[in-house]
Amino acid sequence: MMIVEIQFKNPLLKAFLADAEHLELYKQYCRTPNDCIKQMINDRFIQFYIRIRAVAYFSKIIHYTARNFDIERRKYDQRYVLNLDSTGNESNNEGSITLKELIVDESATKSFYEQIEDDLEQHIQNPNLYKAILSLNERQKHILYLSFIINYSDTEISKKLNVTQQAISKSKNNALAKVRRMIDA
Repeated sequence: MMIVEIQFKNPLLKAFLADAEHLELYKQYCRTPNDCIKQMINDRFIQFYIRIRAVAYFSKIIHYTARNFDIERRKYDQRYVLNLDSTGNESNNEGSITLKELIVDESATKSFYEQIEDDLEQHIQNPNLYKAILSLNERQKHILYLSFIINYSDTEISKKLNVTQQAISKSKNNALAKVRRMIDA
């Protein structure tokens, strides 16, 4: 390997001879030069070189395509600026409503407990488990939601609801026991 580094300073040849098969062919040719081995080395180098050129070509294409895409996207963003603080119409009346004020927050129209039921429906696929959880009171649903969907610990839930950690643990255990009884029934 040391001989190769001294003889060849060209990085392309070094990369070619870094492959064990290519290096072994080269050593074999150095020991016993013949046209057959020379042709094999030449063919493999041509394949290696074509592969290197293809990688370089595709790398450049990806680079320039990404750069041009970014330039075009920036031009588009500059031309079509979305300004939510402007009014819907072009007149600048002081009392007019901005576009930001026209956006409806759908989560604000639902109560927290309706959101929990919607989330539970997305996370629970077993119909018996879903019915059992719907039979719980709102506080128990809230605690189970925070515990299993949001992954809060009992301590974090207790801080959020301003109760003791023991109360959260007791309520969660009662809720889980009730769910087990309903599923087993």
